Amino acid sequence: MIVLTGLLAAGLMLGCGGEKPQPNEPQPPKISLPFEKVRMEQGTELSVAKLNNVDKIFITETFFRTGSLTKMGDVIYIRNANTKTISEARIDGEDLKITKADVVKDIPEDSFISNDGKKLIYRNANRHIDALAADGTVVPFFEQRVTGMVGVPGKPEVVSFASSAAVIRYEVTDGKVGSEMNVVIPKDRDKLLQTPNGIACDGTNVYMYGSTLDGKMTVGAVAVYSLDGIRQHVIGNKHDEARKPGYLASAFDLAVTEDYLFVFDGNIRRIHIFNKKDGSIVDFMSADKLFDGQTGVHLMAMEDNAVLAVVKPDSKNEFDAGDKVFVLKMGES
Repeated sequence: MIVLTGLLAAGLMLGCGGEKPQPNEPQPPKISLPFEKVRMEQGTELSVAKLNNVDKIFITETFFRTGSLTKMGDVIYIRNANTKTISEARIDGEDLKITKADVVKDIPEDSFISNDGKKLIYRNANRHIDALAADGTVVPFFEQRVTGMVGVPGKPEVVSFASSAAVIRYEVTDGKVGSEMNVVIPKDRDKLLQTPNGIACDGTNVYMYGSTLDGKMTVGAVAVYSLDGIRQHVIGNKHDEARKPGYLASAFDLAVTEDYLFVFDGNIRRIHIFNKKDGSIVDFMSADKLFDGQTGVHLMAMEDNAVLAVVKPDSKNEFDAGDKVFVLKMGES
């Protein structure tokens, strides 16, 4: 306050005898969502804001576990199950609105969608990978068939996996996937992760989530490796001493923010939040409590440790209104 007052006084003195200072242009107010504080199981507070799904967006007809949402800038790309297309959307105040419908058509319902920071990436009807440039041009991006592919933030690179195969790191040159750089997560992962559901990357590490075996029981896990293929830690499966605490019955979807990992555990209906640095558990919450008994949950990282959650309604009476949409926000780390 003292500094501001001094600057104003100096501005008035300089203005005497000279040109009058021009008033600042009015700035539009920042969007402030009506977050409601919710206390999680161990006492951590999570802020939750419900958005209006004004265009009745449906992410899933049945729950698929990878790649229904991706974001570039303030544009959110959504694979819409009803129309089998990809649409552009934005958060406008308390609304999630489609700003451009059907930017890509004939999308298989089990297709992932992602981006490399410049172009939308998706699997086409032939199960090859196409990219959508900013001018709306569709170009071939990768001719091999893969289950998932994501861009490496801040680098002209992508990482991908095919079914239970290795996670491979590729360079991107001339607008398409180029030469292989290295294996990030090996196919022979010991007991780390046997059935992947998806991958995420924050520019430093790769996060592969899915299921593994704990004895004869299938449980969830998240394997974390550096881009150079160095194992960091594995989250889940409390019975394996090599894993960090934070038991996961399943790992259906994952969002990586600046400081946290949000993991949707569909088998026991929980959202787990882990510290990204070491994989330690921060807290967890019953998804039934948070989302009123909903079934499928898709997560997408936003800025400021926030996550966009799109939730498939459980009740047939609610289905015509589209999926429910929430923003979950952690406080300062």
